[in-house]
Amino acid sequence: MNINPIIRTILNHFRACTIRSYLVVLPDHGRIEKQLKLEELITERGVLDMRSLELSLQQKRVEANLTDLTRCIRGMEFDLKVNSDLEKKENKQPRGTSHNSPPSDKKSPKVGGFSE
Repeated sequence: MNINPIIRTILNHFRACTIRSYLVVLPDHGRIEKQLKLEELITERGVLDMRSLELSLQQKRVEANLTDLTRCIRGMEFDLKVNSDLEKKENKQPRGTSHNSPPSDKKSPKVGGFSE
């Protein structure tokens, strides 16, 4: 129930300055509710911004961990490939030859691929 129209009709009926000077204006509850709702929304937005920041930091950490894990896996794959290639080379060499055979008469290329 809205009491403001009733008070206005009474004041308009008497038109007395004494009554108007002692009158206390009642607050508009609709406006107050809107302001409170707006403050709640602003507070909720601040909380959501903080949560968004926390989640973005966690996402960056997970991405960094995923990158490190991928590097480790690729390193392990490379090591496995190198070791399997070495084993294949060792298996292809005849067992009768020694590893300390004399060097051949061919000139070996120098470092950098330059020859004299």
